[in-house]
Amino acid sequence: MKTHPITSYGAAALFALLSLGACSDSTPRPDDAMARAKAAVDEATTAGSVQYAALDLNDAQTKLQSANQAETQGDYKQARYMAEDAEADADLALAKTQAAKAAESARQVRQGNQALQDQVNIPNNPPSL
Repeated sequence: MKTHPITSYGAAALFALLSLGACSDSTPRPDDAMARAKAAVDEATTAGSVQYAALDLNDAQTKLQSANQAETQGDYKQARYMAEDAEADADLALAKTQAAKAAESARQVRQGNQALQDQVNIPNNPPSL
C-alpha cells in the first residue's frame, strides 16, 4: 500500500499541533489561590480595614479584580500571581487594623487607669467648716 506524502505530512502536522496545544496551558486553574484571596479580602473588610488600612485594602481589592480578569481570559499563571498578591495585601490590611484597634484599646485602658488613679489621689479629708 502506497501512502500519499500529503497525508503523512498532514498527520505529522496534526500531531504537532495537538502536542503544542496540550503544552501551551499546562498551568492549573488558580481556584485555591482565588478562594484564599477572596476570603482574606472579606476578612479584612469585616475587621474594619476600610477605616484603619484603606489603602492596603483597596490594593487587595484591585489585585483580586485583576486576578479575576486574568482567570476569565485563561491566563492562570497571572491570575494566581495576582491572587497571591491580593491575599498578601489583605493580610497586611488586617494586621494594620488589628494593631490600630489594639493601640486604641490600650489607650482607653490607660485613660481608665488614670481616672482611677486620680480618684485614689483625692484627699480623703472632708472640707473644714
